[in-house]
Amino acid sequence: MLGRPLWVGLTFLACVATTGCQHEDQPESNRAPQTAPAPASGTEPGGMSRLSPAARENLERRQSEQERLHDLAQVQVENTLSPYRYITSTERYSIFGGLVKASSHSRTIHGSGVTLLAPTDEAFEKFGNWKMMLRQGSQTELDEFVAHHVLESIMTYEEFKTKEEHETLGGESFEVGNRGGISFNGAHVRSGHVTTENGTVIGLDDVVYIPFTLR
Repeated sequence: MLGRPLWVGLTFLACVATTGCQHEDQPESNRAPQTAPAPASGTEPGGMSRLSPAARENLERRQSEQERLHDLAQVQVENTLSPYRYITSTERYSIFGGLVKASSHSRTIHGSGVTLLAPTDEAFEKFGNWKMMLRQGSQTELDEFVAHHVLESIMTYEEFKTKEEHETLGGESFEVGNRGGISFNGAHVRSGHVTTENGTVIGLDDVVYIPFTLR
């Protein structure tokens, strides 16, 4: 029978010759992590250069499609049920849409069949006091402002610009000018119109009317 020193020595040599003889009682924290090499990716540094031309083209196509879908998700859906619904769902007219929504004329603009003259957000840069119409006690000025941007009949842009003047819901008539483009009471009128189910919207680059107390 082999003595213990000789038996241990032979066991050690056998381990070295085969697997290296990792001790089973070695703490987990001291063991080298057993991880598989990560596959090459087109998104990691140098990854695109390791892809074949066909794989690179496919990856670029997927990335382009993801960007397109992301952009579409950011676009707000425009509601064409009525002039009211349109301007309150369109980013270009967000300020005017908020004013119309807060006015007493919102129901008329939604359901009575009108032409709404809608100033863009940029138009309000020239009318710095517009926020005052949203303060408590300013309902009269707000309603007066909105009413002068409403025509009580449905018309296209072509029909609008052929008339010499139009009367607004506010009870005043303003001239249609054609010098340097179409204008209404001095406000530049954008060409074209948006058709909704019960009215039209014509864009403006300026506001038509400012209440006297805010001038």
